[in-house]
Amino acid sequence: MRRIVSIAVAALAVAGVFAARSGMRQPAPEEGGKKLIDLKSDLMGPVAPGDSVVFLVGNFAAQHNGAVITCDSAVRYSDMRIEFFGNVLINKNTTYIYGDRAEYDGDLNEARVYSDIVKVIDGDATLYTYDFRFNTKTNVGRFDRGGVLTNRENLLEAVRGYYYADAKELVAVERVEMRNDEYELRGDSVVYNMATDNAFFYERTNIWNRDGDYLYADRGAYEKLDTLYLVTRNGYVLTEKQEMWSDSIDFYRPRNHVILRRDVQIDDTEHKVLAFGDYGEYWKEPGNALLTRDPAVVSYDLSQGDSLFMRSDSMFLFTINEAAERRAAERRAADSLARAAGEIPPADSVSAAPHPEAGQTDGAHPAGIGGDSLRRAAESAAAVAGRPDSLAAETLPDSLRSAPDSLRTPAVNPLDTLTGDARKAYLKEQARQAKAREKAAKAEARKKKLEEIAAARQEKATAKLLAQKEREEKRLAARRLKAESKLKARQARAARKGKRIEVDSTELRELDSLLGRNAVEQDSLHLAADSLARDSLAVGADSLAAADSLGQEPLRDSIYRLLKGYRDVRIYRSDFQAVCDSMTAISTDSTIHLYINPVLWNQGNQITSDVIDVYTERQQLARAECVGSPIMSSQLDTLHYNQVAGKEMTAWFRDNEIYRNDVNGNVQTIYYMQDGEPPEITDVGFIESGDCSFYIEGKQVVQITYRQEPVWHITPLPKLAPDRELYLKGFKWEGARRPTQREVFGRRVRPSERAARSRLRRPDFPLRQALEVRKRELTEAGRWADRNDQVDAATVEWMRALGFEVGQPRESGPRL
Repeated sequence: MRRIVSIAVAALAVAGVFAARSGMRQPAPEEGGKKLIDLKSDLMGPVAPGDSVVFLVGNFAAQHNGAVITCDSAVRYSDMRIEFFGNVLINKNTTYIYGDRAEYDGDLNEARVYSDIVKVIDGDATLYTYDFRFNTKTNVGRFDRGGVLTNRENLLEAVRGYYYADAKELVAVERVEMRNDEYELRGDSVVYNMATDNAFFYERTNIWNRDGDYLYADRGAYEKLDTLYLVTRNGYVLTEKQEMWSDSIDFYRPRNHVILRRDVQIDDTEHKVLAFGDYGEYWKEPGNALLTRDPAVVSYDLSQGDSLFMRSDSMFLFTINEAAERRAAERRAADSLARAAGEIPPADSVSAAPHPEAGQTDGAHPAGIGGDSLRRAAESAAAVAGRPDSLAAETLPDSLRSAPDSLRTPAVNPLDTLTGDARKAYLKEQARQAKAREKAAKAEARKKKLEEIAAARQEKATAKLLAQKEREEKRLAARRLKAESKLKARQARAARKGKRIEVDSTELRELDSLLGRNAVEQDSLHLAADSLARDSLAVGADSLAAADSLGQEPLRDSIYRLLKGYRDVRIYRSDFQAVCDSMTAISTDSTIHLYINPVLWNQGNQITSDVIDVYTERQQLARAECVGSPIMSSQLDTLHYNQVAGKEMTAWFRDNEIYRNDVNGNVQTIYYMQDGEPPEITDVGFIESGDCSFYIEGKQVVQITYRQEPVWHITPLPKLAPDRELYLKGFKWEGARRPTQREVFGRRVRPSERAARSRLRRPDFPLRQALEVRKRELTEAGRWADRNDQVDAATVEWMRALGFEVGQPRESGPRL
């Protein structure tokens, strides 16, 4: 009996100590510089008589560093070490941790939670794992045996992870897989922000976005607000038709706009073109690109010839949809007329989003670049401030609406009502609109001038072809007349001899057929000219120039590509080279237009002119048209050069070598004749004529045909007067400017990775699959429940008495 009484007295004494501690309203006193653990329970006592280990049951709760722990029962081993059993719940702020058992070490401020499946909730985020450690002081948790996180539409899994409650971040490490409604990801490590859905990724990260594009990075980030993918190391992008490499990539997915920096390479597999630079921008729709900082382009379609290399200080590639642009222009014009008539509200009061068919609206700014939102806001503010109250106006009676002008409210001048920043914004916008109108007027004037030039060129080309056809018709008619005369003479001779012969009239039929075909071709030329005149207002200036130069009808409602290069343009292919200040290449007729001091070399021939238009067919040189003081020359030695000049020049190519050169208008020639082996210059000829043609074989001139009363002087070289000029006006040998392949292109070419990247395994979430199986088995066995319980009301009041608040989780969003 005494023993029972002594045990009861000891138990009451211990209970009194704990009851006193549980009733404190201030934080626990510190022992050795550390905060003690606050405890409360309905019943507590030593596990064995005289034992310092104490059990606690009934409405148990513990508090340390503001974190509260509740469970069915607990065992206290010391002031700083406690073990918890059954329905364990740990809460601090918005973090809730659920398990079957837990150990807490107050010296380390760490709770280790054990369960068949541990569940952690923080707002909309839910983490499932198999063991979890949580530091109540730093609010950092970690797991090591695999974890699966769901947060709204996001799903993430990793072998190891670190949960930062204060920052709302999960650092996932080792075999990370992630998905949401925007992308799927596989990588080595990801930092995911549960509040913003932003993600930072590191080594060997593979991403597939919702459009089917693939992105690789060794370091980067995803920003959900702008749907922006950022790559800062070793970036790679794979689309249906392009591959892109760069050290740094900004990929704005909604606009399909990519910005690339440092060591850029773009492989356009559809057009077999490689583009390089240290800064580039690409717009997937409509397919525009900008390259600068030592850019270069390589055309590698080897089935049609050697690779072509091109470089300049800056390059622009435009994909132009004429039909879409025409529809967009008509829509804007209709909207402008409707606004002028008051049928629709001003543009700044409705959505400023571009129409999906708008395409490229400005040649200098590819489509897809977002408008200036600050400018639109200023427009809207200024317009609203400057308008009368439209709602009040709508309520006016009809009689007042029809009142005389003297009774109506005068229009309000915005400058009289606006002040401060609003006034500045209004004035700035008015100036911008005036400048825009001036720019539009200049553009319209330039377009009209280009149309006039194009029409003149078309008229000249058509007239030339018609004259040629007329000459051909006269020649065929003369041939037919001659053949007919011969036939009649044969018949007359046979009649005189009393014979009758059957005459074959095949030649006459052939001549009639040729005459008929020539007449049809002339009619078609007239029709083409008429069609061009009708459609000249509906096509761009570049398309007009290209169509005129071929004498063909331009393609309407077509999509074509336009490449522009500016400053220090250099072109290299094994069979020809060229330099100029700027160039334009058009895919509609496969032309390259060279401007400002252009020079073209083919084998030993050099051509200079004000403008050179190079035409290609199936990646092969077809002809080069030179307008504006053209000179073709070839070097014999450092003193003597064969030269020919005129008003216009057309060099014709066969197998990418000049085989004929036609020169028209005031032709001047200096030609040196050679003899012997090795060849030595013997005579020099000075020839002038209206037109001439040079025929070249094996890099040698084999025939020269002069027309329209040529005048020539051939002088033996020893008898040449010392003051005789050996160079035509404007001649300059530009051999020092002739580029080599190394001068045009010296970058490293990365091999295609399309096949290997396309075979990569996409995320299949093995940890989540195993978790779902385990959850189902444990639930059926009654060993686990997916808990969502919260801290009970009595414990909440107890925590408030200690000076702490218990966090309540937000309503969770949809789970994956």
